[in-house]
Amino acid sequence: MAAAGSLGFGVHTAPTIHQVQPAALITPSITMDGRSPNGPNTLHEHRGGLLYAEPWHDPGVQWVGRRATPVWATWSIPVIVSLAGDDADVVQAIRELDQVEGVAGFEVALAPSQLSCETLLQQLRKAATLPLFVKIPLTDPHLLLPLVAQCATANVDALTLCGAPRVATGGYLSPAFFPLVLYACQTIAPHTTLPIMACGGISDYASASACLN
Repeated sequence: MAAAGSLGFGVHTAPTIHQVQPAALITPSITMDGRSPNGPNTLHEHRGGLLYAEPWHDPGVQWVGRRATPVWATWSIPVIVSLAGDDADVVQAIRELDQVEGVAGFEVALAPSQLSCETLLQQLRKAATLPLFVKIPLTDPHLLLPLVAQCATANVDALTLCGAPRVATGGYLSPAFFPLVLYACQTIAPHTTLPIMACGGISDYASASACLN
């Protein structure tokens, strides 16, 4: 069980992380140069769930290398750095952080527009000597099968399925979300030998057990 996103980069939440003792910490997604937050936090209740928007805290690779990795290097908990796959410099970002003490691997979060990115996957694999995970966007899982095959061909180490769905500039949280993640895992798992990390809506033993099954 990995702690992803909500615990940030661990620099300010280390006591909580060490109390929870996850198998790994997966950071929020970052880009090479960083992106400034835009707009206030908003939360709107909807009868089907919650619509939320929060500024994307993306401090960039230099901040992570200077501020976060010295902290991670003192932990026994491995840290997987998540990178935005639509960043033009995502390959360079991996080169900057690969083999930096405190970094245990990379997750590259692909955008829905990146359902065919064979060349990018090969470049990422060539740049990363550490474990490389690919986070696949939530969409019809049958449409994702060619991308899954591309990941296997590029020798990535694991797939992450699928992350919270985006709504305009925010996200959508709902009890209906978990069945979508479970369905994606059920559909894709028979078509690949890559390990799968289920992501989203897993909030108790029953939901975790359903994914493991």
